[in-house]
Amino acid sequence: YGKSYRPVAQAPAGPKAPVTAQGIQLAAEVNASLLSAEAKTKLIVEIMNHEGTHGLCTKTFLKKVRKQVRPGG
Repeated sequence: YGKSYRPVAQAPAGPKAPVTAQGIQLAAEVNASLLSAEAKTKLIVEIMNHEGTHGLCTKTFLKKVRKQVRPGG
């Protein structure tokens, strides 16, 4: 048992990627961006959470994420 243990955040149950057409497109834009891998992962999780609560990606949400993805945004 000499290993150090760091709790790992559990991924939410359900889809492992966006499921709506808008969410899939947005995730592709995030993955194609120059953001760090960690930032990309956080944004994709945010997209999935948004889909889970709203059923789709709202125009406001799409604008918000795209602003974060753009260089200098």
